[in-house]
Amino acid sequence: MGELADHLSVAVPERIPDHDVAALQEWGRIEADLAAGRGLESALGEQSLPESLADAVTHAIADRVRNSEGAAIAKILKAEHASSFGRLFEHILRVAPYADVITTNYDRLIEVHAARAGVRVDSMYYGHTIGRMDAALSRDELYEAHVPAGRRSRRVTVRTRPHIRLAKPHGSLDWFAHDGQYYRSDLAIPGSRQIIAPGGNKYRLGYEVPFDQQRNRANSAIDGAAALLAVGYGFNDEHLQTHLRSKFAQVPAVVVSHSLTANALDYLGSNTNAIGIEAATGGGGCRIVQGNDELVSSAVNSLQ
Repeated sequence: MGELADHLSVAVPERIPDHDVAALQEWGRIEADLAAGRGLESALGEQSLPESLADAVTHAIADRVRNSEGAAIAKILKAEHASSFGRLFEHILRVAPYADVITTNYDRLIEVHAARAGVRVDSMYYGHTIGRMDAALSRDELYEAHVPAGRRSRRVTVRTRPHIRLAKPHGSLDWFAHDGQYYRSDLAIPGSRQIIAPGGNKYRLGYEVPFDQQRNRANSAIDGAAALLAVGYGFNDEHLQTHLRSKFAQVPAVVVSHSLTANALDYLGSNTNAIGIEAATGGGGCRIVQGNDELVSSAVNSLQ
């Protein structure tokens, strides 16, 4: 968030017209809070931003994330083997028809990890060059004909290909709204980019299309989960965690992060069987906690 805040301090004022006094004043307040050391989420506040300022923040965030995303995508695609995420997806799908993945990030790295490993993704959008939002048609693209081996009748059945069922409740860099329709594309198509920036706007926008359907998918996945794995998640999205709070305490859970946040440790404390893994102070290993108890510190190799 620190690098993003630095980028916004430069990029946002350039996008606000000089005559838009309300937006300039509000951004001045936010910038002063950032300079004073407040986090980006806290500085943006819980109230909705003026529309012009919200648009400026959204576009500035999208530009920053897209630039960083490109280097990460190139690294995934150039690698000799599928990534750790891709291998994880393959492993899960050996014994399950699908795996639910929820991400609050706007980038497309989950989709790229899956594609590199040859794993299909259902994101509620169907089509290719320009995809339209339609949950039913997105699901239909995953059907395949299946002929059971060794049966004389050779009866053909239809089944779903193993896939990732993806939920992105904060939107995605390649989602756009245009003329009342919702599209997914890397092309420069007209329309408003569908991502929810940090701050108070996410509480309002989270209940609008297409974010509400993504949030509902995420909640349903959490409610039906037999186990939970969180990777790099800080547990800082209270508006999304109503279902997660109770479910986390009920099922096996693992939280992996470079640094476990205070909120992550709070969640771990609610389940004595939950495991948390973070980098050890000073490097050279990792720290493992179970519930509120530390099990190992600097005794195993760092996670790759």
